[in-house]
Amino acid sequence: MHVRRINVGDVATVTDIEASTFSSWNSNQIHSELTRKNGVSLVAVASDKVVVAWCCGVQTGVDAELLKITVHSSMQRCGIAEMLLEDLCTFFSKQQVEQIFLEVRSQNYPALQLYDKLDWYKTGRRKNYYKEPADDALLFVRRLNKII
Repeated sequence: MHVRRINVGDVATVTDIEASTFSSWNSNQIHSELTRKNGVSLVAVASDKVVVAWCCGVQTGVDAELLKITVHSSMQRCGIAEMLLEDLCTFFSKQQVEQIFLEVRSQNYPALQLYDKLDWYKTGRRKNYYKEPADDALLFVRRLNKII
């Protein structure tokens, strides 16, 4: 398994991975990440060269935000999300980002366990943020280059 930047040839596979998730992104949304100013999109590629996961984020000054991370359902809980997040944090750290923010469904227990393991800290809640199904968003931050 290795991580690399996404390319236009990955969009269809990433769209298929997204299709089976809550709050899925469509191909136009994924494609727009390829050219987002100050953005980075990464894919995890299995040994058979198949894309099995992706994530994207955007930098705004000394802050960044994880916009999306999705792992193919057959590959979940295998450490792939952790690898993607660590590579994303490394990328942003090299860009002098001090902290990364994210929001996640309050009922997404596997993601919450992962963020806890990787030293993300809960900073707030947005009531009824998600639809279909309805859920609150929990807000998290991870400090990178300096303690704030």
